[in-house]
Amino acid sequence: MLQLMRKHARNWLMKVILGIIIVVFVFYFGSTRGRQETETIAMLDGSRIVYADFRTEYQNLLDFYQQRYGEYLTDDLIKQINIKQQAFDSIVSQAIMLSEANELKLDISDNELQAAILSYPAFQKNGVFDPTLYQRTLQYQRMTPETFEATQRKAMKLAKIEHLIRESIKVSEREVYEIYKLQNIEITLDFIQIPVDSATVEENPSEEMLAAYLEKHAEEFRVPPMATIEYIYVTGKSFADTADISTDEIEDYYEYNKDEFTEGEETKPLAEVREEIIGKLSLVKGMDEAFEEAKTAHDTIYQEENFEAYAATLGLSIETADLARNIPPTGPLAGVQDDLATYVFSLQEGDLGRVFSDKEGYYVFRLVSMKPSRIPGLQEVVKEVRESYTRTTIAQASKARAEDILNRLRDGADMKKLAKEEGLEIAETGLFLPGPEIPKIGYSPDMETALFELSGEGPFPNRLFLVDGNYVIIKFQGKSMPDEEDWNAKKDTLKQDILKMKEELYIVAWMERIRETMISTGRLKILKEVEDL
Repeated sequence: MLQLMRKHARNWLMKVILGIIIVVFVFYFGSTRGRQETETIAMLDGSRIVYADFRTEYQNLLDFYQQRYGEYLTDDLIKQINIKQQAFDSIVSQAIMLSEANELKLDISDNELQAAILSYPAFQKNGVFDPTLYQRTLQYQRMTPETFEATQRKAMKLAKIEHLIRESIKVSEREVYEIYKLQNIEITLDFIQIPVDSATVEENPSEEMLAAYLEKHAEEFRVPPMATIEYIYVTGKSFADTADISTDEIEDYYEYNKDEFTEGEETKPLAEVREEIIGKLSLVKGMDEAFEEAKTAHDTIYQEENFEAYAATLGLSIETADLARNIPPTGPLAGVQDDLATYVFSLQEGDLGRVFSDKEGYYVFRLVSMKPSRIPGLQEVVKEVRESYTRTTIAQASKARAEDILNRLRDGADMKKLAKEEGLEIAETGLFLPGPEIPKIGYSPDMETALFELSGEGPFPNRLFLVDGNYVIIKFQGKSMPDEEDWNAKKDTLKQDILKMKEELYIVAWMERIRETMISTGRLKILKEVEDL
């Protein structure tokens, strides 16, 4: 839904049409009239476009979207689809179209206006225009007949120039047929896959070569900011043995958690699972006690700054760990439930952090030191650099081989013969409708684009494709023939769809061209930015 609204929000035609629709819409759902400020926000040929026009258009658009999308129209969505910009563009584009209509002398006669008003269902009773209902409806909207008729005349003039523009757009049957082929004709490809790691590289890089490689690819080996913390760990198990578990607690746990003690359709008797329940409850109470102990330790250490001494009073050892920014901790801290590796970097050296926990206990820690991000020396990462150098060299050699094969094929080499010489296999996709998911090859939007460039005369693209770890060379093999019966059944509907799309694109381009010309010649002056309205 958001994508559709964003698309239409950029479409001048949709803004104008929406403005026309709202004129009728108002008589079914009511309207909220904006403040009638007279501040000028734009000028067109000396005529003012005022804030009141913008405010009314904005409210009408908001009402329209609320009626159409209901609860899905959140504040965040309103900002994303930018109703303010839509309202501003709508009133400016309406003014431009009216100006062009006036230059073309496209007027609305009294008879045309009368016929339109008489045809409105909102003014009819039993299918016949009712003057009393007309007057009452306008009074309810606090609108005089003169104001309504002027608004309606404006809307009809906009519709007339739009219709005039649309009438000039034509679609040939050849255009329709080409679109039909794109949507319905399937193709077949032959292809060769060359794995990126298929080349053999015997070169043993020297230390100088590795150092140069590290310098060129330094960011790949950058060491993130590192923090060293020391911590004490208060476990629930250390308090579980002393937990006092009453008979009532045991029975309550059993009653509310019988599904834990079911085998097949039978539930184990309480006597059989009593010790298991005591163990579970003891651990729960132990965790509660551990939390209180950790909280007390944190508060005491914070006040007295006696981390080592307090740890000794608890009989706990102080452990040390290194953490990288935004990288989940490993080892003993791997089970920490919150984002410790991000939080730590908000502290200063020596700061006591808040209490963290895992499933078995609680951590009280302080930040010992912080090291900034850096590029390591070669000796620190020589193994990793060597492995990366080798992978890159092999991939480059594999790509060079694939490019050489493609160039030879484009120069006229026989694909079967060349593949055999290179020890490669040719596979076939089978018929498929061109798209990003290529049968037997994989997902490749780049290849999808190239498919439309291939033909019997030019069966090879001018580039390789990297898909799922393989360099892929493709060749157009053939295509399915159009289904004449299907074409005849679909062509009229398809023609109408293409015509509408072409009209939309033309009107958008026409409106943008007229607007730019009016601004450059000084006919249109924008005096207020949308964000200031």
